[in-house]
Amino acid sequence: MHKELITKFLQPTILVIGDLVLDVYLKGASTRLTPEAPVPVVDISTRTTVPGGGANTAMNVRHLGANVTFCSVSGQDEDGARATSLLETAGIQSRILQCPDRSTIVKTRVMAGNQLLTRYDSGTETPVGRETERAFIRLLQREFPRHDAILIADYGKGVITPAVISALQTLNRQHKKFLAVDSKRLECFKSLSPSLVKPNYQEAVQLLGLHVQHHCRAQQISNLGAELYARTGAAITAVTLDEEGAVIFTGNQPAYCCGAQPVMHPNVAGAGDAYISTFTLACLAGADIPAAAELSATAAAVAIGKSSTACCTWQELHASLSVHDKYLTDLPLLQHLTGMYKAQGKKIVFTNGCFDILHSGHVSYLGRARELGHILMVGINTDESISRIKGSDRPINHLPDRVEVLAALEAVNHIIPFGSEIDDTPIPLIQVIQPHVFAKGGDYTKDSLPEAGLVEQLGGEVVLLPLLPGRSTSMIIRRIHTKPVLKLA
Repeated sequence: MHKELITKFLQPTILVIGDLVLDVYLKGASTRLTPEAPVPVVDISTRTTVPGGGANTAMNVRHLGANVTFCSVSGQDEDGARATSLLETAGIQSRILQCPDRSTIVKTRVMAGNQLLTRYDSGTETPVGRETERAFIRLLQREFPRHDAILIADYGKGVITPAVISALQTLNRQHKKFLAVDSKRLECFKSLSPSLVKPNYQEAVQLLGLHVQHHCRAQQISNLGAELYARTGAAITAVTLDEEGAVIFTGNQPAYCCGAQPVMHPNVAGAGDAYISTFTLACLAGADIPAAAELSATAAAVAIGKSSTACCTWQELHASLSVHDKYLTDLPLLQHLTGMYKAQGKKIVFTNGCFDILHSGHVSYLGRARELGHILMVGINTDESISRIKGSDRPINHLPDRVEVLAALEAVNHIIPFGSEIDDTPIPLIQVIQPHVFAKGGDYTKDSLPEAGLVEQLGGEVVLLPLLPGRSTSMIIRRIHTKPVLKLA
């Protein structure tokens, strides 16, 4: 069902309106303190620039497959040009007014490994001038009717002024659109009667004048739907709660609570952008609240699993929805899925075989292989591959039957067929998966495995597991052939 929904993400055109920010990440190693003061010295090894603020929201919507136009204001400077170039490279239509009396907002983060040490900001954050404001409203008047939905990403950096909000109110009255708002000052957008708003917990309690709680926040929020509606006028309010997930209100329905997906070493920059982008597209695709919430939580988990301000791509979302699909035949999907697992810090174990007649030796072996990591991927020879390797009288069981039996094992996460006339080894799969561990039975040696060198070259480990004595498919077949045939009188 969810996979059907996300195919509709590729259809709409979305107008994103918001503040343009350029996020800069300076990454390196820190092994000493400066002699001038007790502060770390970072030897910078990489510098990464990505669109941030409302521009990151536009990037998220675009990477999820929709057609996107981004309207904003920048300085007439190199940073603004760089941000615009990054947006256009991603396939986003940029409608950005360059203002000579402003400088583009830049947020620079200095990181040692995964540790954020400091952030320093520059750029103009005061409201745009009257002339720029009028030009921006004219721009919105041209673009608003051309799009299926509007997403306002207000970071309070001077672009969304009261006059701009008033103009948007008029435009939405004339051309009724699905209109989503993400802002720290949602009460300012009540006159727009938004279709969707997405405050985080801090913004929600501040909006309602409540005390911040550090535990049981979902319980605190879940009875406040009427109060949130009174302050925002929104048809749907999705309050995101970090590791507690989200609480979603719609109409007079009871609050819907959706859990968060666990992420190791999360980078929270951009999580909200991924969430509202996905929720907006899900609503346009006709999703109900539970489906929209689950898709949004999945996309946010993918985004914060990355090392900088980042997006969830359509392919990554599709891969995330495939974690419960045991049988995989799409290699690009497999590549995205393994990349997602690795970003989550999960250890991938790969093994392969014919698994023609599944027996207790197989079950024991696969259980021990799974214990070597978090995810067990099993390559399974196709029927043609088995015939080439073992003879024309094999396999005994055809591929669909072998897959169905393997899929019933709890230890097995994914099963991937392989084998061709050119190469009957699992080397092509290993090149895609690049497993942390390659497991094989103890009847092999490293020297007898053509895949072993590649696994180690890719940074993986080859592990040979002892087999249960007296259990093998060949022995079972021999016993069947030698067993006397019972003749009926």
